[in-house]
Amino acid sequence: MRSTLLGIAQTLGIVAAFAGAGLAAGTFYPRAMPERPDQVWLVDGFNVIQVALLAGGERDGWWRSERRTELLARAGQLASPETPVWVAFDGERPAAEPEPDAPLRAVFAPSADAWLLERLSQEDAACVRLVTADRRLANRARARGAEIVSPRAFLELCPDRA
Repeated sequence: MRSTLLGIAQTLGIVAAFAGAGLAAGTFYPRAMPERPDQVWLVDGFNVIQVALLAGGERDGWWRSERRTELLARAGQLASPETPVWVAFDGERPAAEPEPDAPLRAVFAPSADAWLLERLSQEDAACVRLVTADRRLANRARARGAEIVSPRAFLELCPDRA
């Protein structure tokens, strides 16, 4: 009887630990709040593709233009003159890939993380929503005053219309 009670107590402890971890994840990546007229979206492009767009899907060629085009099409749903969306990708812009129409912008940089942090420094950080699952980037941006939005929460705001 005593070992049964001990087993139950241990199981409840494990369940409580998982529940606590889930709650902690919610504070690290809170749900996106309603749009503000002066907000700016900064999106860690390849990170969002890897973490949320391909969630459970085929990963072959995840860096190709089809994946970028899909992300940009979805991100463009949030873009407006009052709410620009900047999607940063690591590397050079492919020669055949056109720049999307403003207020959606695709940026190619040697380091998307460095570009996102530089862009954040040019904005009122309280108005910036940075989309990433990269904890290091998220912590640096949060320390500067930006709101962090998870890739999945971001994609929920701009669902696939295909």
